[in-house]
Order: sequence, then C-alpha cells, then structure tokens
Amino acid sequence: MELVVLPPLELPSILSLNHLAVRTKVPYLYLRAIVGRKDYESYKKFSIKKRSGGRRFIHVPAPKLMYVQRWINTHILKKVPTHPASFAFAEGGSILKCANRHSGAKWLIKMDIMGFFESISEIQVFRVFQGLGYQPLVAFELARICTAPVRDQSPRKHIPSWKVRKPNEAIHSYNAGILGYLPQGAATSPMLSNLVMREIDEKIQLVAKKYQLIYTRYSDDLTFSTRQKVFGRNNANLFIEEISKILAVSGFKPQHRKTNIVPPGSRKIVLGLQVDGDQPKLRKEFKDLLRQHMYYLEKHGVVEHAGKREFDSIWGMKCHIRGLIDFANMIEPEYANQCLERFRAIQWL
Repeated sequence: MELVVLPPLELPSILSLNHLAVRTKVPYLYLRAIVGRKDYESYKKFSIKKRSGGRRFIHVPAPKLMYVQRWINTHILKKVPTHPASFAFAEGGSILKCANRHSGAKWLIKMDIMGFFESISEIQVFRVFQGLGYQPLVAFELARICTAPVRDQSPRKHIPSWKVRKPNEAIHSYNAGILGYLPQGAATSPMLSNLVMREIDEKIQLVAKKYQLIYTRYSDDLTFSTRQKVFGRNNANLFIEEISKILAVSGFKPQHRKTNIVPPGSRKIVLGLQVDGDQPKLRKEFKDLLRQHMYYLEKHGVVEHAGKREFDSIWGMKCHIRGLIDFANMIEPEYANQCLERFRAIQWL
C-alpha cells in the first residue's frame, strides 16, 4: 500500500522517544522496553462471548502504557479527519447518522471484515504516523507503542505476511521476528483503524460510485445501498467480488457468512436499525424486548424478573434496561420517553 500523506495539521512535535517520554512524563526506559517488545506484561488479555458466536479478545494495556496511548489518541489521532464514509469512533459519527444514509434503500449489501483490528499490522500503523509527518524512527516507535506483540503460541508465526523481512540494522534491540498488530482495547486502536482504512475507503467509494451505490463503514461493518429497484443480484455479486479484492490487497478478509444481499421487498436492517422508510426506526424485536422487560417488572417485581432473566444483580439489570431506553432515545425520543416514565415508576428497592 502506498503512503498516504494527509493535509498539514497542527500536531505536536515528537523529535525522539525521549522527547515523547518528557511530554507524557512516562519513563524513557519503560517506553524503550515497550518499543523493543521486552515488556511482555504490557497487556492483560481476556475474551468475551460475541452475540454472533465465537469470542472477542480484549487487550487491556498496563496503566503507564494506557496513559501514553491516551495521550497519542487525544493529541494526535483525534485531530486527523477520517474518510466521509466512516461513521465510527470519530467526533460527529453515530449509528443513527450511518444508518440514515441508507434510508429508503431498495437493495442493500452488507459485508463484515473478519478480525478487523487484529488484521492491521504495525507496518500499516507506521505508515499512518509517517503520513502525519513524523520522522521514520519516531513513526516506528509510535507504531510499536500502539500495537501488541505477538506471543509464541500465536498462529501469526506461521503466516509469511506477518514475518519481519528485514532486521533493524540501526537499533538491534528493536528487532522482532513477527509484526505486531492493533489490539482491541487500546485507546489508540479505533482511530488508527479508521486512518489505516482511509485509502481503502477511498478505493471502495470509487467502486461504489461506479455501481451507483451509497457506501458507509462503521468500524468493520461495510454497508452499500441504492434506491433503484433495477440493480439486480448479478450486479450485487460482481460488486462484492470487487470489494473483496480491494480488502484482500490490504490484508483484510470478508466474513462470508455475514455477507448479505437484501433485495426489494425484504426488511432492511443497518446497524440494528430498520431503514425501509424515510428515516431509521427501532426494530420490532427491540421494542418487543423492552416491552417485555417493563411488563414483567411491573407484574412480578425486580427480584423475580432479575432471577428469571439470569441477571447477576438487580443493579446490573437496571443499568441494562436503562441502556436500552437511552439507545431508543437516540432513534425514537417520544417512544423512549414513554418507556422512561414506566422505568422510573418501578420500585427498584
């Protein structure tokens, strides 16, 4: 992939790793160990179940590393504009705005990138920082700080594209056999994923325009739509093939079981919202779930309902249901206000 140079931005100068240590007030030797992949306690890793099946691996950075990553995110990454098709993580983006781009769609194509964050290597992150104007060594060190090292048991060790081709001749202590990857859980990962995708988003946008499709991306969810009934399934399949090739060149793989072509007459769902009409609406299943919660809370009380729904605590159940109402408020405020009145009337102990 070619280096993408962005327009001039007012970003903080970082002259060296020691300069970064001074700016962040984090010890230089600690940052040196992170960059040299010598601190193997830099992340705590755990997994959670995904609603779609399988497990999602989360990396929690050590406190000092987390602080430096937050500094990089706040002072550098958040100042860089993302592609207009991207609606996740950046200021002003939202599920509602993303889904609204597809309101009234007749044909809908949905694709999902497999292992999105983990598919992004430290080379791609290095190119982002170099494209922002940082000198190669500093860009390399920033990339190492924002990526996770590969463990001995990782299957990446057996994949040629993840092996380091040339050792670092200048600083031998920076050598590593396998490229690091973007960890899900680091403060820098969301925006870095957007910036890595900028050039890819542009290529996808050009293909979408050729097919007269609207394109949006919300993290790893790619959605395309048209209000034209005559688009056709054959066109959709050809389009998916072209997009898959663009993704493959950059090391991404579509989740084929989540690739979906939705023709006219079928219900259109984008990011959990129904977009068949002029504006996004809550799905019937969502409203049914919220209605059931309210009905059983009012009829049986919080203790019995929490037990039957297997919540760990009444407090956890209360937060969960309130979160559903808050989400509904972003989409259908009037409906959410009715739910909130009933929610507040419940005896929560």
